[in-house]
Amino acid sequence: MSTLTQFDLDFSGRLPASAQIGMEQARANADGRWVAIFDACVLAAARKKPEITSDDVLAEIESLPEPPETHNLSAIGAAMRRACGLGILRGTNRVKRSERPEKHGNRQNIWESKYYEGK
Repeated sequence: MSTLTQFDLDFSGRLPASAQIGMEQARANADGRWVAIFDACVLAAARKKPEITSDDVLAEIESLPEPPETHNLSAIGAAMRRACGLGILRGTNRVKRSERPEKHGNRQNIWESKYYEGK
């Protein structure tokens, strides 16, 4: 017996439905503690920089005394999109390559912070 998951798809064409479904599934399978703390780290990074990427959020979570882990970092995309939906971030339609060795130069979105507290 399978469980059905209900969520909204964005049909704007910016992200294929298959990618959206995969991101939602990754979020659903992620450790709950990791999801909550990652969301807080998105806000922390957004307060420090005018633009952020998932690399910045991972740096925030790794700076914690005992950072939580999840079995698959695919949930990052869903978390960043959730922050956008909550009004923390705004998409810029720009990307850059990750500077983290373990991400092998993957492309990542650049997000504008709506909570930047810069000088």
